Amino acid sequence: MITLIPDPTDVGRPARERARHHLESALETYRGRIVLACSFGGPAGMVALDIAMGIDPTLPVYFIDTGVLFPETYALVDEVQERYGITVRAVRPELSIAGQEGSYGPRLWARNPDLCCELRKVEPQRAFLSGYSAWITGIRRDQTATRTAARVVDYDETTGIIKISPLADWTEEEVWSYIMAFGVPYNKLHDDGYPSIGCAPCTRRPAAGADPRSGRWDGFAKTECGLHRA
Repeated sequence: MITLIPDPTDVGRPARERARHHLESALETYRGRIVLACSFGGPAGMVALDIAMGIDPTLPVYFIDTGVLFPETYALVDEVQERYGITVRAVRPELSIAGQEGSYGPRLWARNPDLCCELRKVEPQRAFLSGYSAWITGIRRDQTATRTAARVVDYDETTGIIKISPLADWTEEEVWSYIMAFGVPYNKLHDDGYPSIGCAPCTRRPAAGADPRSGRWDGFAKTECGLHRA
């Protein structure tokens, strides 16, 4: 397994410089064998994409198209393609919504969201990433309790390849400061009270003052879709 050696001068660098350094190292190490994942729902993913495009605009970018994303999410994909002059790859599950209903019944997400996420997100991504050696994500340690130990560079057991999280140590404030400073496009549902955005049937506005992720999978003890299990 190839790993990146942490730069001892990284300590004390501004957030933007740290992230750029991590991305430059990853893109050089895994050149031609690395891809960037963006949900087009969270702001951190947009920052990671913007920094990466400034380094290598030929870097492949993809998102998991479950077939039940918000219209605002699809609109952001179009906006990003226009802004950066790229084609974003839509990775889709084998089963259409109608096919899933035929096999598992209607509204599986309302009855068994773990299985729905496995079918519509985890399995398609695992198959797609089998052709790569590393993937870039926008996850951060301060997002959920399950991500507090997230490392910038790690081996991802779910996909079997290296996972690069260049914004792992960023704060929410740093993310939005970057977006505002550089005019990075973001999902407009954030302006409508949605801090965490996933599939439309499983996402609502959280109550005032509640955990930002509490608007996901309402009524279930579930905080992750399965794409990031550590």
